[in-house]
Amino acid sequence: MLIRFLPILFIVTACTQPPTTKSAREHYFLTQVKPVLQEHCVKCHNGSLPPPALNLMTKVTAFKRSATGRDYILPEDPDCSLLISAVQRGGTHPKMMPRTEVSLTDDQIGMLREWIEDGAFWPEGAAGTLHAQKSAENP
Repeated sequence: MLIRFLPILFIVTACTQPPTTKSAREHYFLTQVKPVLQEHCVKCHNGSLPPPALNLMTKVTAFKRSATGRDYILPEDPDCSLLISAVQRGGTHPKMMPRTEVSLTDDQIGMLREWIEDGAFWPEGAAGTLHAQKSAENP
């Protein structure tokens, strides 16, 4: 009887586990994280002087510290990452993001939190380069 339920148990367990291999983590970044950042964040946070000096176009620029010494993205610690403070539109972050009428959904915020908790994998090169994209909600 138990053998009949093992495949279902395996599928449910596999779907709730964070990605563990480099290719799975890269796939997660490319299919989940990158689209959200490109659609909602990179429009403003790009170039040499993006507000407030956070450039989300590449891993190198995204993982820099703020002028106050706090990390925008602190791998494995979403609660200390300014990115999460900003998109949650709560807490002590003075500027809530994105600065449009459209906020990130709870699912998108949860996905970003999980991504950071899992180490915030961000590929190098073209795969890890972000470009602003328009959406129907955020032209």
